[in-house]
Amino acid sequence: MNRRLPLLEGRAEATNRCTYCPKLCRPACPVSTVEGRETVTPWGKMRAMDELLRDIEPAEEASRAAMAWACTGCGRCRTLCLLDNPVAETLWDGRADALANRIAPEPVSRLVAGWEHHRAQLQAAAGDAGLTGSGSAVAVIPGCRAVREDPSGARRTLRSVEALTGGCHAVGGECCGAPLWDAGDREGFFRQAERFVAAVGPDATELVVSDAGCAWTLRTLYPQLGLAPERWVRVEHLAETAARKLDRLRPMEVGGSVAVHDSCRLGRGLGVYDAPRAVMQRILGRPALELPSSRDQSSCSGAGGLLPITRPATSRAIAADLAAEVRELGPEVAVVTSCTSSRSQLRKAGVRADDLADWIARSLGVADDAG
Repeated sequence: MNRRLPLLEGRAEATNRCTYCPKLCRPACPVSTVEGRETVTPWGKMRAMDELLRDIEPAEEASRAAMAWACTGCGRCRTLCLLDNPVAETLWDGRADALANRIAPEPVSRLVAGWEHHRAQLQAAAGDAGLTGSGSAVAVIPGCRAVREDPSGARRTLRSVEALTGGCHAVGGECCGAPLWDAGDREGFFRQAERFVAAVGPDATELVVSDAGCAWTLRTLYPQLGLAPERWVRVEHLAETAARKLDRLRPMEVGGSVAVHDSCRLGRGLGVYDAPRAVMQRILGRPALELPSSRDQSSCSGAGGLLPITRPATSRAIAADLAAEVRELGPEVAVVTSCTSSRSQLRKAGVRADDLADWIARSLGVADDAG
């Protein structure tokens, strides 16, 4: 066959391990839980990757490759894997090989083809909202979704970091490239990462990131790939910055109950569980409620890994399951998350959901002075 799957070839041991495993991680995968099909369990997806490395009919290649995108990258399967098998990493390598061989799902190919248009829109939105700058030691990364969909909230985040650190500038006009990595566009990702680093500027030594997915990309993926400049002495989520400055947060009068959702990238991805809880306890004057599934077993919202565009119905069903968990605590319970996309998913599922950044801004008395 003429296929070139160099990245997957390096994962042959991992795919073999899953293929011959008794599927202990089956109940951990949010995709297989809502779809109820063996082919989208971690085992089934890894088997599909293994089959791509073998001689299968060309007509079957696209359907096998599509399994690489039946994953949010939540990492929950790995918490139950006795072998600590790199399922998500293998699937992401499969995505890159599939895209290179032009057998990626059509929505993914569209995203890659339209990237420059997305980038131009982001730059325009950031410019209009005053979310670009340079020259400070602390750079604030408000996140693409916030810049485009909630510029007032993004400006409040900038003011919050300013109140916590004493001075900063926003980097809202360039994406860190995470969607391209999720799509399998490695060349595009590296190109976008270079643009992002240039936008951060030569003076920044610390990056404060308000979205969990961006924080994981900049703190984990960039160093792994040699993209993080040595001058970046710290890359942290806004929750961690606020937790280091708890004395600056003011307690608030809050009616009703509030629960904390551990977003996948901040929790299982970066191991940050205590900071959001410390911040909310300071603000509420009491511990926040715990969801039925929390910390390393926290439920996914279905927002990650491009699932909303590759399997939209599945993405919505996963969010509905998480919303049901919130309602188990009471019909009026609000939930706080550190992931902007998870907030959006939960709101669409009918849950009162807020970004932790908004709570921090209110506690600091920060207003959006740009209107």
